[in-house]
Amino acid sequence: MTGQLTMRAANAGHEAFLAAHCDAVQADLAFKRTAMAESSFAFLRATCFRFAARFASIAPLAAGEFAVPSVGDAHLENFGTWRDAEGRLVWGVNDLDEAAMLPWRTDLLRLACSAILAMGAPDTRLVQDTLLSGYAAGLARPGPFILDERNARLRDVAAPTPDERVAFWAKIDRMVPCEPPPAIRAALLAALPPGCGAVSFAPRVAGLGSLGRPRFVAIAQWRGGRVVREAKSKLPSAWIEAGFQGAAALDVAGLALNPHRAPDPWLTVTQTLVTRRLAPDSRKLDISPRHGRAFLAVLSDMGSELANIHSSQEDAARLTLALAASQKHWLAEGAQALAEAVMADFGQWRKVMEKGF
Repeated sequence: MTGQLTMRAANAGHEAFLAAHCDAVQADLAFKRTAMAESSFAFLRATCFRFAARFASIAPLAAGEFAVPSVGDAHLENFGTWRDAEGRLVWGVNDLDEAAMLPWRTDLLRLACSAILAMGAPDTRLVQDTLLSGYAAGLARPGPFILDERNARLRDVAAPTPDERVAFWAKIDRMVPCEPPPAIRAALLAALPPGCGAVSFAPRVAGLGSLGRPRFVAIAQWRGGRVVREAKSKLPSAWIEAGFQGAAALDVAGLALNPHRAPDPWLTVTQTLVTRRLAPDSRKLDISPRHGRAFLAVLSDMGSELANIHSSQEDAARLTLALAASQKHWLAEGAQALAEAVMADFGQWRKVMEKGF
């Protein structure tokens, strides 16, 4: 439990947890500590373990609700694109590192909290209404976000531009070759298409919450161009790490195959590794308040995608009833309280870094 600890002690406990479950990458952890002091939004992304530890004390009513399959680390930058088995461009949650069975309000509160922090001085009621309208629509009509045929608004934001395609390969070119551990190497080779030639490996630094976990890519020549696969260590959810009483482990691979989603056929989840395809169109989507009206539209779609994940045939009706019975401003008020707690921890962490870690 890290909810009552100082941020310095809580972070030390998290790093010890990492070291107990994988060969933690110390350089990445040093980078993460610095990134955590850059903004409250970055801090939130990097510290799901702290959010999980404090959640029950800040949102006790939400913490006691019935559990559903949950993202665990819902925030504005935990959504992206991939290609499904038919080659269609799909948008949705693309990182399930912290997924667990959690009280049904948890993802909505964390996502709304992230929007509040990213917006700086937001209209919290607008954030609430936007998210909940999307969530209610998703419960009523669940289904994946296919961008090739429909969802033109999302496609305009999500489809990679020519410059973004160039930038993707430029990042690949800057990677320094390095041999991965045997298990990661084997997983990467197994993920490549048959007949690849000239395979090279390199460590990859990406994200914030997962920094410190070993993460490598394989880059190979295949039929006229390069293909890229990534493998990273899989750990127990931060909610399990924090000892949150409302959490339970779940089948992450099964969650990715939820019938309300169009899954990524290159995504493989085992007990110890997550392997996936990387490409200019298989990436995290950067959406923020600077996108103006498009931001609120995508925020509503994020609510719908959470409904896709939360609901199965037997759960959608129960969630709809629970949503209808909720207090009027529960999401705005709960997310604001969580954001204030994050800001307090962020301020404490900045002082730690200013004094020298």
